[in-house]
Amino acid sequence: MFPYRWLPRTVFKNISWVIRSIKDGIINIIRWTPIIWGDYDFDWEFLAKIMEYKLRRMSKCLNNGIAVNSDRQSRQTLICAELIKRLRADEWIVPITRGNVHRHVTRMKEWQNMLGKYIGKHLMWWWD
Repeated sequence: MFPYRWLPRTVFKNISWVIRSIKDGIINIIRWTPIIWGDYDFDWEFLAKIMEYKLRRMSKCLNNGIAVNSDRQSRQTLICAELIKRLRADEWIVPITRGNVHRHVTRMKEWQNMLGKYIGKHLMWWWD
């Protein structure tokens, strides 16, 4: 027996989904190539860059208003992307002194903890 998706009344609709899936896959390859090109397996910064890019794209996608809490979910993914951006930047705005180093390291650890807790708390809701 044929699967339901390939019955005469559903075959054309399913072919259009296959074509759309191939088109979306090609667009994803083009979109992600610059991000993946510079990836190295030994450096956390590239993982952070990939996560930041993905979270920003998710934020745009979730901002469409289709889901019940799409604006909240969009804001949550954008917050995570911004935290990752700050961690990646790791900028020294003030002159390096012993006190500044301690404050900077403390701030970076706080951002790391906040990012981990935020992703852990909200991750499964971003796909509903």
